[in-house]
Amino acid sequence: MFTGGACNPVWATVAITLLLLNSGTASERQRLAVYAPQANFVLPVSEIGGTTYVGIFELLEPLSAPELKVVGTQWKLRVPDSGNAGKSIEADFEDGNATAIVRGQKILLSAPARHENGRLLLPLHNIGNILKPLLQTEVVFHEASRRLFLGGSAEEAIIELRRGEPSTLALHFPAAVNPAINQEGNTLKLSFAKDPVVIVGQSGPLNDKLFTSEDYTESNGTATLTISGSAPLLASFAAGGKTIVVSGAPAPQPTAPPNPAATSIMPAPPGTTKPENAPTTLQPPSPVAAAPPAAPPPFLIVIDPAHGGSDSGARITPTMAEKDITLSLARRLRRELQARHIAVDLLRDDDSNLSFDDRALKTNLERPALFISLHAEPGREVGIYTPALPVALSTTMDKKSFLPWQTAQQAFLAQSTALAPRIAESIGQREIPIQIRPAFLEPLQSIAAPAVAVEVPANRHGLRIPEDQIAGAIAEAVVVWKADRGAAR
Repeated sequence: MFTGGACNPVWATVAITLLLLNSGTASERQRLAVYAPQANFVLPVSEIGGTTYVGIFELLEPLSAPELKVVGTQWKLRVPDSGNAGKSIEADFEDGNATAIVRGQKILLSAPARHENGRLLLPLHNIGNILKPLLQTEVVFHEASRRLFLGGSAEEAIIELRRGEPSTLALHFPAAVNPAINQEGNTLKLSFAKDPVVIVGQSGPLNDKLFTSEDYTESNGTATLTISGSAPLLASFAAGGKTIVVSGAPAPQPTAPPNPAATSIMPAPPGTTKPENAPTTLQPPSPVAAAPPAAPPPFLIVIDPAHGGSDSGARITPTMAEKDITLSLARRLRRELQARHIAVDLLRDDDSNLSFDDRALKTNLERPALFISLHAEPGREVGIYTPALPVALSTTMDKKSFLPWQTAQQAFLAQSTALAPRIAESIGQREIPIQIRPAFLEPLQSIAAPAVAVEVPANRHGLRIPEDQIAGAIAEAVVVWKADRGAAR
């Protein structure tokens, strides 16, 4: 940021906001979703005097290299000219004035520009008129739902109903997606906040024995596809996340009485089946004294730096990939935990490819005390995600039983849900904004241990929050978690 005159903008510290969306009772903040070839991200918006405002510098920062200076009530914004190397495009605004000058042209705003806590706020209604000449790109703004598509980033989904006994519904996307998936009764909701998904002409009855209707809506920066059926539904990913297949959820299996001799808590890897009609031999009690019980496994933390190899994850900038940020943070977290005498294993310590099944298999073989997946994306707050599991898996499961691969997390879900606020509390002590919410995020549901994902905000400079602060906060939360369990492992 370049400055001039005697008055420099001072950015206010954002107060801690722990939105425990797990309960569904917290009020949802108003936001703008921005989708662009450079990055997809979400920004908060403000309601002032009946007008919705957004911070223009925060909006531009993940997309370009903006500079902003203020002299008195005058604000000058400068962004690189994408068509002329080494040159810039300028825009001028004045606090309390409803006229802006962009590239020498006047633009009338629907409400005056505002200066609030060192931020330049502009009316959201005019944001397309401001961005188009500044970024010299295509702008499509769904103002009612606050979804902003830049540079032709909108991706139309194709819905395919495959009729049969039973039918399935396939959702095809141009790129991998990661929606929040919630199930209520016979209704499945897929919410796309971070994916530039649009669905055209896909609402109404489906006239199928299993699938009764689908409804597509957009609101508060999120696109939501609601699929209703005559029975509970289950969503699964295919084609590397580019396809979501919706089918009837399997009926819950009756819980067998626990086998006292069973000791394994390992889920069955994909493709593994339990032998049928395997003979069971009951041995009489031995007169020899039983051997002492085996020592419990060590208190081990498995850290998963998300993405890697050909999967670069989110593009924070054209030259900065999510996979590099997560690996760097994972290495720092490892040092913080080891300094506290806690054993750590990284699922990857280089730029290697790992599938979701690879990550789950390696983790479950190590029987960790905790599993932490690290992610990064453009934004301003830390997201802590707990596993979201389908209703069909809500029956009680014995940790010592033979667990199906995709249901392994069910036996540990309560611990995962309890772990997230511990991490949030530790991070919150550093005055960092936080959200906690459930998400269908691979490979969390296949992990046979308490598991959470932590997503850190990043911009063109790297992490918005110093790496040592995030890693230190998570490490301190792990120490408290270990102490609460009495180091029983």
